[in-house]
Amino acid sequence: MGTEMATPDQSATPGNAETVDLEELKRSGKVFKENAGASILDIGDGVGLVEFHTKANSLNDDVCEMLMLATNSGASRRFDAVVIGNRGRHFSAGANLQFLLEAARASRWKDIERTIRTLQDATMSLKYGSIPVVSAPFSNALGGGCEVCLHSARVVAADSVRMGLVEAGVGLIPAGGGTKELGLRAQAHSAAAPGTDALPALRRAFELIATAKTSHTGAEAKQLFLAATDIVVPTQEGAIAAAKQVAIALVKSGYRNGAAQADVPVIGTKGLQVFRSTIDQMRDGKTISDHDAVIALHVATILCGGDQSAGTANEQHFLDLEREAFLSLVGTEKTQARIEHLLVNNRPLRN
Repeated sequence: MGTEMATPDQSATPGNAETVDLEELKRSGKVFKENAGASILDIGDGVGLVEFHTKANSLNDDVCEMLMLATNSGASRRFDAVVIGNRGRHFSAGANLQFLLEAARASRWKDIERTIRTLQDATMSLKYGSIPVVSAPFSNALGGGCEVCLHSARVVAADSVRMGLVEAGVGLIPAGGGTKELGLRAQAHSAAAPGTDALPALRRAFELIATAKTSHTGAEAKQLFLAATDIVVPTQEGAIAAAKQVAIALVKSGYRNGAAQADVPVIGTKGLQVFRSTIDQMRDGKTISDHDAVIALHVATILCGGDQSAGTANEQHFLDLEREAFLSLVGTEKTQARIEHLLVNNRPLRN
């Protein structure tokens, strides 16, 4: 978790933030770095902006490279904080499914694993890099787009945002740290009340992921996925400017990102047995398919920290479980069929 030297009211909406003209910034030579997937712009006052420009603003290796550059190397010495936002149709529609399908059918497992590791490295750099990150999601912030928000110090969401970890709909699990992050938040919620059983909070995270739940408004996104310190603004147009104000306030308050957690509670086999029973009941009741049950068990296994004795583990342990589950699922015919069906028909397949 991050720490602050002062306590500005980050839950309040910044007042009267003007819009940021990205095209004018580009014409004025304010592009700090760019590649085929994203750009880093200097939007003034010590704040950089990472703008995606892939198809549907999907996350690929180029985008991840710019995210890591903005937070952990040369750019972080130029900027005091970073905003993630853009003016496209989507904040980010998630992973590049076409790449995943083609790579899986060609058995390019090392390529897929490298891509997932890169995404995990990028999201962890947002959470634990040298400067604070504020995301400004709007429209669709799905899958990896949601994971970017979950790992940001603050989120300034447009009220129109549709947010969710939707990977289960294409036969996968969130593997950019999203499953891990919802699990950490569930554990933190339980730890806030000593003696509280973590299982109910983990069950809520499980349901959000296994059912691919999405929000329909900013308020709902805050209820389902965001933190109390995150805010919602009325329109997309002002989100980047409002996020910039929040980023400046974080810097002035002395905010610093924390360090990766090394002692995350693991409920292990005992908790996993409870989830297995729930999944079996859902499958027997025909509310989920056999493949849904396979996906759900992967989600539960990650949230429980693996089929092992209770104890503690570091965050990397959960990331490793995510990556293993993702690779296992993307290699199945049913997951590949779901991905292809969505790409061709733009609607999910239940198989």
